Amino acid sequence: MLLRALTGEDEGEFLRVLDVSRTAWEPWTPARASTVTDADTFRIEMERTVRGAAAGTHLRLAAFLDNGRLAGLFGLNEIVRGVFQSAYAAWMVSADAMDRGLGSEGVQALLDLAFEDEPHGLGLHRVQANVMPSNAASLRVAEKAGFRREGLAERYLEISGRWEDHVMFAVTAEERAHGP
Repeated sequence: MLLRALTGEDEGEFLRVLDVSRTAWEPWTPARASTVTDADTFRIEMERTVRGAAAGTHLRLAAFLDNGRLAGLFGLNEIVRGVFQSAYAAWMVSADAMDRGLGSEGVQALLDLAFEDEPHGLGLHRVQANVMPSNAASLRVAEKAGFRREGLAERYLEISGRWEDHVMFAVTAEERAHGP
């Protein structure tokens, strides 16, 4: 897989992934307003990618297979510097690329970038991830990537009109240095 930022040329592939993954992602993603189209979603993702990179607050990457297919989206969100040096990891694997280890591969690469020193990496100290307890695949990805469970955040995020619990995970630079 090749991880890189989305470009305008990726819109068709992005829209394809939204279409094939809609049902698979539905239980774990917030409902969007009925007025927001898939094209709007791509535009919003592009804006977040550009704005987050410029501000240093988000690193949003798309994973492409050798055949040019978009396999997933991976990100470090809410990057905070200073004494915190932390971010939240997020990932989504295309429904037609699931069960191939690509989520684990993408998260491992994302953590490599997070903990590698600048200028090639972000030089973070801690990366957190929050996963709904019913999302078995993402729980496995977090554990395989070396995240440790820190607890349960009750009613953490509103997903499709319900406040859902999330398992809280984290990994630090020191833990990552000793292997996932």
